[in-house]
Amino acid sequence: MAINDVSSSSTVLDQYRTSTATEEKSNELGRNAFLELMVAQLNNQNPLEPTDNQAFVAQLAQFSTVEGLDNLNTTADGMMSQFTSNAALQASSLVGQSVIVEGNSTGLLMSGGVVSGYADVPDSAADMTLSIEDENGVLLEQIPLGNHDAGSISVRWDGYNLMVDGDIVNLDRSKLNAPQYLTDDNGDTILDSNGDPVPAVYDAGEYNFKLSATIGGEAEELDMQMSSRVDSVTMSAGGSVTLNLTGGQRASMDQIKQILDA
Repeated sequence: MAINDVSSSSTVLDQYRTSTATEEKSNELGRNAFLELMVAQLNNQNPLEPTDNQAFVAQLAQFSTVEGLDNLNTTADGMMSQFTSNAALQASSLVGQSVIVEGNSTGLLMSGGVVSGYADVPDSAADMTLSIEDENGVLLEQIPLGNHDAGSISVRWDGYNLMVDGDIVNLDRSKLNAPQYLTDDNGDTILDSNGDPVPAVYDAGEYNFKLSATIGGEAEELDMQMSSRVDSVTMSAGGSVTLNLTGGQRASMDQIKQILDA
């Protein structure tokens, strides 16, 4: 009786083996291979000592686990592909934009553009001063900014106007190194079409911002990260994204501190 039961079970499983063998192996290789091994085991078992119900159920549970892992891998691959696509789309939208990244201490001021700086102020600061230097380290301006609470500070400069945390700073032009207005070869002030003096601005080029303040009674210099333009984006085979910045610098997405308005 036991031999007939085993033979009958084997016949039923043979039907499943035949049907599953016709399925495409590209997506079901792990599941089909496991089923083939289980059927072969049942076909070649000792008919006098057939597999008991508990062992058979355990094998079916293993089969279910293998199938679940296979489906999980497929889902994970799909999620990774979607994540990579989203990262590439986000990075490509930054091309032509200005960003502030960690470790970038020099900012490029383009004609008609703005150069920005960003710093973290660890505690309440007094007597804060912004120093602007050219690419050779020559001091151009020292601008007092007063007191500042703990937190971040953002500076934007177009070569003439200065904004701190979104507010325009009224500069005493008479104390700045740069001339207040443009003059011609005769020393006369140049006027625009409305008859107003044309402000003198610094030329396009690379500049450094340095921030000093008194914090806790001691003079400190704060690291200021500078803005740079994203020229292009590179994606590696592994899906990581690299931003190629003006001047040959490179940065990853997680190094971005700020994305600036055009």
